Amino acid sequence: MDDTELQAIRAARLQEMQRNAQGRSTDGGSTGNDEKNAQQEKANNYADSVLNQILEPEAKQRLSRVRMVKPERVLGVENYLIRLYQSGGIRSKVGEEDIVDILDKIANEERKNTTTRIKFERREYTDNNNTTSKSKNVNNNSDSDDDFFDE
Repeated sequence: MDDTELQAIRAARLQEMQRNAQGRSTDGGSTGNDEKNAQQEKANNYADSVLNQILEPEAKQRLSRVRMVKPERVLGVENYLIRLYQSGGIRSKVGEEDIVDILDKIANEERKNTTTRIKFERREYTDNNNTTSKSKNVNNNSDSDDDFFDE
């Protein structure tokens, strides 16, 4: 590629980016992606307004701190609180202690689902004389291999 071709590619790409930027700022939902984005924004606004109504400031701060570490856990808590609000299960503002309790319950559920259990299955050993090691008679003198202990 020589410099003229490279300049032409750069100019075309710059024009495309400018058209996309202008289309986003002036179009308010003309394409499928814009409609999805608008619906997502509307759902986020609804969730934010509900959470602002039902959460105390300390609880909001707690959720924002947890969001830095475990964003998926905070989404679960928020969805849980919104469902409770919609079903009428929340009668007063939710405090930080309540948020901590909910987070603990979610963490316990995750631990239950991810706990690894090791199960030992012991099998009985069968020796050459077709006797099991558990039922072997200690006073059996017919065993010729163990002469040392048979006295």
